[in-house]
Amino acid sequence: MRLPESERAFNRAAFRAMSISEKADYIFSYYKLPIVLILIAVIAVGSAVHKAVTSKKAVLYVGYCNVVPAGAADAALTSGYLEHVGADSADNEVACYRELYVSTDDSLQNHQYAYASKLKLLASIDGEQLDAVLMNQEAYDLLSGWGYLIDLEDALAQNGGADAELAAAMVSNTVILSDNRVEVELGEADAYVAETIEVPNAIDVSEVALFEGFSEDEHIYLGIIANTPRMEQALDYLAYVLGASA
Repeated sequence: MRLPESERAFNRAAFRAMSISEKADYIFSYYKLPIVLILIAVIAVGSAVHKAVTSKKAVLYVGYCNVVPAGAADAALTSGYLEHVGADSADNEVACYRELYVSTDDSLQNHQYAYASKLKLLASIDGEQLDAVLMNQEAYDLLSGWGYLIDLEDALAQNGGADAELAAAMVSNTVILSDNRVEVELGEADAYVAETIEVPNAIDVSEVALFEGFSEDEHIYLGIIANTPRMEQALDYLAYVLGASA
């Protein structure tokens, strides 16, 4: 209900007569909800504007699985690739998942970490936000077995033909087409049986200068995730890493 003019004039005069602290207390007491809503709106708009201004376009999504490249190697695998393709680092990035971990070790702590990491891996693959993955032998065996890695011979054939350097570094691993793992775990089968094929689905980059600090008896592999929407860039990344130096 609209107050009479005389009463509104009285309220204005009373407000003017208040001290600064009294005015602040009055405003906060009677206009608390609108003030809070305005602040929330301002913060939300500011956050959206900041994200829009500072966010970068992902040229490629890369994952480190069971390996931890650091220092110059990490820089070469990320910002170095931006320089290689001539992409401005102010607006572009190689988005990198640096702590992916998969394992068959069933110790409780290890199992929990591996399970959480696998969920992250699956989410990034389902969201088409993982293109290339750097792996040790255990990770390569698992990702290959699960069918997450693309057949590189087919990928090269469909994207401009053979690359001699990539072909020379290419290695094959087992892909499980079907198995009775669930039945074995449920006690419904005694022996594990699987139908498998061998697929050339990674390159061995162990001899690349970037990985000189790794154990001499540990092989390092680089593969492409099967559902990548950036196949051309992913193949270019493999060629880049194969010829890179720290």
